[in-house]
Amino acid sequence: MIQHTAETLRKRQLLTRVWAIIVIAWSVVRTIIIWAALGSYGFNPWIYLSLDLVCSTFDAITTPKMVLRFIDDRHRSAIKWGVVSLVAYLVPDVYIFEGTRTLPLKVIVILCVVIVAMFSLATVTVVRKVRIGRAARLLIEQSDKVRGRA
Repeated sequence: MIQHTAETLRKRQLLTRVWAIIVIAWSVVRTIIIWAALGSYGFNPWIYLSLDLVCSTFDAITTPKMVLRFIDDRHRSAIKWGVVSLVAYLVPDVYIFEGTRTLPLKVIVILCVVIVAMFSLATVTVVRKVRIGRAARLLIEQSDKVRGRA
């Protein structure tokens, strides 16, 4: 188990809180966008917003846990958090299809493209954060070895 400094733990906690604020704010913005686009198809923005806020809260908690565990090479735990995060990420999108009346094929294709694009962006972002975090961890470990703390 990797022992982190108090400074590292504080930084991780701050970044986790910032992530939570961004995810929950995006939930509100996304509801407004989807409501404007799908309101005429029976989309209920209040149900979607409620569902998305709950899921965003889970995502805001689980995604940083997943990233930090991958950084710390705790892969089994990271995968568990990743599965929860993935479900929380996808449930609101499933509601879009279930919570509307019949959507035209054109709208379904556009929604699927947007969902895949956002998922791809999220995946690339997580991979980048893990790589950056691992590089920073290795620098600290090498620095500690040079100083004789390891």
